[in-house]
Amino acid sequence: MATKIVIVDDDRVTLAVIEKALILAGFWVYSAQDGEEGLELVKREKPDILISDILIPKIHGVDLCKKVKESHELKHTRVILMSAVYKKITHKDLIRESGADDFMEKPVDLNTLKDKINKLLQDKDRE
Repeated sequence: MATKIVIVDDDRVTLAVIEKALILAGFWVYSAQDGEEGLELVKREKPDILISDILIPKIHGVDLCKKVKESHELKHTRVILMSAVYKKITHKDLIRESGADDFMEKPVDLNTLKDKINKLLQDKDRE
């Protein structure tokens, strides 16, 4: 079965670029432009991985991550948070506290993102 990934980003260009790259890499990709829509997608699709920008409308990316990780049904979903703004060491503590499995600075390097996804999937298979 193909790996499901949900991407949440209010930047349409970033969303489209990541979505296309991951579809070409063989993943099933679902996308949303705000945290509320993203949470509904995660609940419905139960993806292997959630990739979310931190600064998104309706539900902040860190809060989205917390909601996923605190849900008994969704807690095994791997989460990669990304941001062009949150880069300082204090922000990385906030990201860690959210339960995120990884972090990427924007603009996203697609090869690095695919490497992170594959590593998270391998780690998940070992559980």
